[in-house]
Amino acid sequence: MKTFLIIVFLLMVFNACSTKNAYSSLKITPFQEKSEENTLSSKIQYKDTIDGLVTAIYLNALEPETYDGEEYFYVYLYTKTNNDDIKFLLNDKEATKVEELKAENIFSHLSKFKTDWSQYYLVSFIKEDENLSFQVQNDKFSSDKLLFQRAEK
Repeated sequence: MKTFLIIVFLLMVFNACSTKNAYSSLKITPFQEKSEENTLSSKIQYKDTIDGLVTAIYLNALEPETYDGEEYFYVYLYTKTNNDDIKFLLNDKEATKVEELKAENIFSHLSKFKTDWSQYYLVSFIKEDENLSFQVQNDKFSSDKLLFQRAEK
């Protein structure tokens, strides 16, 4: 019996030292991985307080054959204050097209974040030749600049 307990104890010790970790049991597809790599978030600040959160997904890097000709972003944001006159900027230039989307939309699979109190947008900009600096702002608040690596075809 003593030998059996020693063997069980040693098996438990060696099993605890195995190479398994929390990430080894994650099941993530290559597309989901690429989506996470091209997703950035920032706090939205109003004066010295945090007013909300913005997240942008760079679509050109996910599906370059679909999103070509312009720079496309799927953006969702939440702010405590009014969102009137919101501007989306890429390298300090305003968006050429902003389409407001419902919470459940064709890009919902790119993120697990869905709420009724957030706003969702498809935003496009003129094609840029350099890396991308994305920002959300209006007269009252602004986000930090989100820096994306420009997608190469």
